[in-house]
Amino acid sequence: MKMVTRGKTLMVSIILLVLCVMLVLSEVLAQETFPSREIELMIPWSVGGATDISFRTFLSVLPKYLKVPVVIVNIPGGGAVPGYAEAMTKKSDGYYVVAWATPSITKTHMSVTPYDYKTFDPIINLTNAPCWILVPGNSPFQNLTDLLNAAEKQPNNITMGNAGAGGGTHMIALAFEKTAGVSFNHVPYQGGGPAMVGAMGGHIDSVIVSPPEGVAQLESGDLRCVAIFVEERLEGFPDILTAKEQGVDFTLGQWRGLSAPAGTHPDRIKIIHDAFKATMEDPDFMVLAKNVGVLLDYKGVEEFTKWVEEQDQFYKDLIINNKLGGKYK
Repeated sequence: MKMVTRGKTLMVSIILLVLCVMLVLSEVLAQETFPSREIELMIPWSVGGATDISFRTFLSVLPKYLKVPVVIVNIPGGGAVPGYAEAMTKKSDGYYVVAWATPSITKTHMSVTPYDYKTFDPIINLTNAPCWILVPGNSPFQNLTDLLNAAEKQPNNITMGNAGAGGGTHMIALAFEKTAGVSFNHVPYQGGGPAMVGAMGGHIDSVIVSPPEGVAQLESGDLRCVAIFVEERLEGFPDILTAKEQGVDFTLGQWRGLSAPAGTHPDRIKIIHDAFKATMEDPDFMVLAKNVGVLLDYKGVEEFTKWVEEQDQFYKDLIINNKLGGKYK
């Protein structure tokens, strides 16, 4: 009787051991073959905006290194909240990633949102671009002084478009007007692309965006830049004056990177990170990025994670100190 019991115990132990080995092997194989199908990239802004243009430029070369297609799904509107709210429901299996940018942080402090910076795991930062103010090509405002003088004479009357209420460009515009001592009439759009269309159509007096938004329109003459919020003039735009050169000591811009739903396996994050980093260093891509005005700024997983934490605190303090938004009132 004891031998039978021992035999059963041994058999059960063997079966459990085999099952454990199979589970481990299946996980290893899954990691080795990732990615084995297309990856979805959610961009919570409209087609034609800076984030959209940046990622579409990356995707023209990325498959060379990632080996699978990446499909962009745009979910614009609502200050990016609808897009991130949907992203929260997705599996953390590496097959779903999201564009993570300055507005991802600012919006969480401008108003109450169902997510914060800890909801997603940073993968890689790709770009960092200062904001600039553009006006229609036929605008009477030839420079920043003209625009500010008009805003001073007509408080809350001169319109300035942005990529969404409570988003990065909106908040930066609010911070800028406080520094400049004027008040604009802020007009939100569902992304930088629609905001520029509004400016080109003469529906608004000005628009605040960041490269690559506006590059093509500046070259065509449809829009004109009156100031850029950076310490020194950009190499690619040597004729554009900074705000500091025109008497307003203000510098601020937007970064854009990639993240995944929290809990995504580090090995899969590394694979995606490595593919994007290789793309950043690809000679063909660097030419494309320069042509469309994508300003590259690499930060790896650890550095990007720390950067996001610092940015979260920076914008929280900025919003509270300047009494912006409605969350902390």
